[in-house]
Amino acid sequence: MVDDALAHAKLPVKKVAGLRYTDEATLKVMVNVVQTQVWPMLHHVLGQAHLSPTRLTDGVVAKIKDAGKFGAVGEIDSITTTLMAGQLYVIGPLVSSAQGELLNVNADEIALAFARHFKADTLYFLTDVAGVLDQNQQVMSKLSPKVAATLMSQEVVTGGMFIKLQAAFMAMQLGVQKIQMGRDFQVGTKLVLGDQE
Repeated sequence: MVDDALAHAKLPVKKVAGLRYTDEATLKVMVNVVQTQVWPMLHHVLGQAHLSPTRLTDGVVAKIKDAGKFGAVGEIDSITTTLMAGQLYVIGPLVSSAQGELLNVNADEIALAFARHFKADTLYFLTDVAGVLDQNQQVMSKLSPKVAATLMSQEVVTGGMFIKLQAAFMAMQLGVQKIQMGRDFQVGTKLVLGDQE
């Protein structure tokens, strides 16, 4: 959605180390897309599943990552919000800093921060692909850090999936017991810390 909106506005799509470089013009487009397209779509889709999401806007603070390298890209600095059992919470990629500056925070890094803070035991990364793909473009049923590192070094895994895997294996090291990537909860790639056969 954001890429399409940027193209429509005749603005370039620039990625740095898998993250979207975010200048002022890009940030304005993102704000518009999130408010007018993403949130309404999420509410509609979740509503069809008889789910009522609560949007998290307070109690989450970001800090700038590296303005010279990434622009207005941030990372989660603190989480002070509390979550209630039985509620579905949704947080978007636009998070304010302590100074009130709106920052673009990568969704996978947000997931990692929340998993760490709330000591999650399960984490799902939903993507637009069926899972992590190998050299033959086949979905891998499981993936270890060693094999992932090889795929990354060979540039089989790049861009957004590179960032996802970094966040996912960090989450496993922090105690998340089950992590899966794919289009749904039933299939995809399961991440494992041990050796991979």
